[in-house]
Amino acid sequence: MDQVSFGQRLRQCRKEKGFSQEEVAERIGVSAQAISKWEKGEVLPDLFHFQILAKFFHVSADSLLEIEPEDAEHVIETIKVGGAVFEVVKKPETILAGKIFYAKDYPSIGDFYTAIDSVDFNQRTLVSQKIVAAKLPAYDIALSVNFWSDEASRAMGFVRETSEEQQLEGIDVFKMPASLFIRGYTDRGTAGLLAKETCEPWEMFAYIRNYILPTYGYKMAENGAQEMEVFDVSGHSTGYAYVPVEKL
Repeated sequence: MDQVSFGQRLRQCRKEKGFSQEEVAERIGVSAQAISKWEKGEVLPDLFHFQILAKFFHVSADSLLEIEPEDAEHVIETIKVGGAVFEVVKKPETILAGKIFYAKDYPSIGDFYTAIDSVDFNQRTLVSQKIVAAKLPAYDIALSVNFWSDEASRAMGFVRETSEEQQLEGIDVFKMPASLFIRGYTDRGTAGLLAKETCEPWEMFAYIRNYILPTYGYKMAENGAQEMEVFDVSGHSTGYAYVPVEKL
């Protein structure tokens, strides 16, 4: 591995996300001096911290090494609003598997939401363990289907990405078409836009729809792509909000 080239990619990734060296160091448990040395190409991080860096920046290890797989998503535009950073990403067709609830299958919209709320963390874990060929790293995803439109057509899923459409009995599948998405992360900058100290991914949906889209020339996608909360920790307190869009 070329230390200097890696350092340049690491610095570019950090800048794109809007973090200082000190902020990255604090979040991954190293000194700011270590980050500086990595970015200058003086030394390489060990395997543990290399994996932590990829996870922290929500990128694949291959992308840090410039070995990008064909099915990877690509950032095509960066939007900065105050201290927050949003990204327009081109995401290929994605197969999502897990448990999906459809409003049409319930007597009322209230019954639909009750069914969703009845699924606890342990039940979601059991479903996740049954998914065939789940992609790694595995992220818990909350899939929101048609939540910006008609209630009767809504669905809610607790899913993960997979490379296999054929799943075991009891595992639901949703095929997400290739699409552009605008995504935002639950950091301090984004929470500040919502006048909060912290925020959850779903809280960004309305802000992206109502402000980012009209301001930067986008509209909600009409290609079947849906909103997602992609959680980066098991507690589901932090992660990305993905909103499907089309360029005007």
